[in-house]
Amino acid sequence: MEIKLSIIPKPSEGSRTVLESKVSPVFKGEGDVNYICGSCGAILAEKIRRGQIGNIVVHCPKCGQYNEFP
Repeated sequence: MEIKLSIIPKPSEGSRTVLESKVSPVFKGEGDVNYICGSCGAILAEKIRRGQIGNIVVHCPKCGQYNEFP
């Protein structure tokens, strides 16, 4: 299953946890869900259990957009 993440504006400094990475996926797990960038479709979290990651923002290493995990 794939879940497309929401794109948000760059959070102001200190307001959110923002993960920056030069590689994709940023997370790998053993679940059954892939979370993909809401802009370019790059896999940001691979094989994650639904709800395992939340309340963080990932800066997509492919397109530079900010993706919000629910």
